[in-house]
Amino acid sequence: MNKFNQARQKQRSDEEQAEMFADTMDMIARERAVSRLFSGNKSLQVHNLSHAVNLINEQLGHEYDNMLMNTSTEELHVLHDGIKTLIHGWQHSNEIDTELVKELQNPQNFSDYQDYIKHLLRLSKLETTIKVLGNFKQ
Repeated sequence: MNKFNQARQKQRSDEEQAEMFADTMDMIARERAVSRLFSGNKSLQVHNLSHAVNLINEQLGHEYDNMLMNTSTEELHVLHDGIKTLIHGWQHSNEIDTELVKELQNPQNFSDYQDYIKHLLRLSKLETTIKVLGNFKQ
């Protein structure tokens, strides 16, 4: 493979990693929005479907703003390291320790990274898992 093809392949890989990172940060904002919206309650009273959608979108907007304005550099580094480790764990799940695979909620069961992070989101473990991975790496 010549250097041009190697550089092109590296660029595609970097772009894919950046997209996976952005998708994961988006899911973290969604997890935070749902958590704050319910604020410990098991249900949320709404008037109709459009009211529910408006509440969710409003809270999600607040979370995006909050992440942009109030996330410290240190926390960003932890999130960055944790997301990189999570992506690596998903991509190489057959090569990592069995106990870690269990802690990562069996990433080998998901052929798509989006499905994997959505699964962690449904378990309300996405941000927690990423922060543990990010802090463990340091």
